Amino acid sequence: MEGSSTIYGRRIQHHAGYALIEVIAALCSAAWSGMRAAVETFAESQRQARARRELSNLSDHFLRDIGVSRHEIERLFR
Repeated sequence: MEGSSTIYGRRIQHHAGYALIEVIAALCSAAWSGMRAAVETFAESQRQARARRELSNLSDHFLRDIGVSRHEIERLFR
């Protein structure tokens, strides 16, 4: 029985539809990787925007205490 399933598997692999499925699977995988990278980039930009807002909301005195002047805030995120 095992030998017949191997022959059947080889027949399927040589079928044109099998190649199409492999191509579609590769495209889906690439698309997923691209989407994941885009989501990670978006999440990082949101974290930086939140940190920029939080620093901007601090008093000048507190910013001086941590060694940052108000005009340096934007430069920190470039």
